[in-house]
Amino acid sequence: MILREAVPEDAVRISELLTGLAEEFIVGEFSDEGRHHLLAHFGVAEMTVRLASAEYRFQVAEIDSALIGVVGVRDQTHLQYLFVSKPYQRAGLARRLWKEARRQAGNARGPFTVNASSYAVPAYERLGFTAVGAVQEKNGVRFQPMKWMAGHE
Repeated sequence: MILREAVPEDAVRISELLTGLAEEFIVGEFSDEGRHHLLAHFGVAEMTVRLASAEYRFQVAEIDSALIGVVGVRDQTHLQYLFVSKPYQRAGLARRLWKEARRQAGNARGPFTVNASSYAVPAYERLGFTAVGAVQEKNGVRFQPMKWMAGHE
């Protein structure tokens, strides 16, 4: 397995991974507005812009050139994306990507925030995140705000 910094040319593959996982695990509980909003957010055009932006740092995991995971941090403090291909879930890859994201962000000790889907909350809890407040909804997208600080891994 290779972990490397993502580049704008990865946008199509990242978009495909995020969209597929969102359709399977996340958007089923959203309104039509929420489904449309999140899937548009994962679109190739928007992903290309984020990959080229200094505001974001992305890493990808590949096996034999197949994209199996992606992590993206915004503004060195917000975990925007942490997605792992279904066959590699619950095998430690999310933890490895998360550790690398903190290192690349230059903020290994945090704090970090994340807006977790209900499906992802248990995974984030295993990574040391704790819920902060009640479930929220914005543009039809439901999420649990969570926070991580060093010492909670």
